[in-house]
Amino acid sequence: MSCPFCNPEIIAKQKIAETENEFVFYNLGPRTKGQCLVVPKRHVAGVRELNEAELASLMQTVKMVSEKLTTYLQPAGFNYGFNEGELSGRTVPHMHFHIMPRYADDGIVETHIFRNSSDEKRFMSDADAKVLVEEFRNIF
Repeated sequence: MSCPFCNPEIIAKQKIAETENEFVFYNLGPRTKGQCLVVPKRHVAGVRELNEAELASLMQTVKMVSEKLTTYLQPAGFNYGFNEGELSGRTVPHMHFHIMPRYADDGIVETHIFRNSSDEKRFMSDADAKVLVEEFRNIF
């Protein structure tokens, strides 16, 4: 399968802006108005494949797009992120960074995918935290 984010027809259809290193696409299946993707021009599957200059450029473009969306749409907030690997939910095997404006009436219940939901145990015990913090300190 060829990569849709490298396909000139897809680029022409979705591109709303371009920098030296990235395309900015309007998400054709947005969850909220204004949801965009920042896509490195160089085909990479994940963030670890970006060099330092590409990573800095990606984040500068994310900031620029967010500022434009803020001025134009005045959202209440944003969700930012990317998925890497099929298990994460990634459907296009080309690194892309989501920028999703959030609105008070957008109907999206999930507000934070990186923690347990409010009806689950929110934090681990101090004893469990101590063991895991120490384990992960050792890899750095």
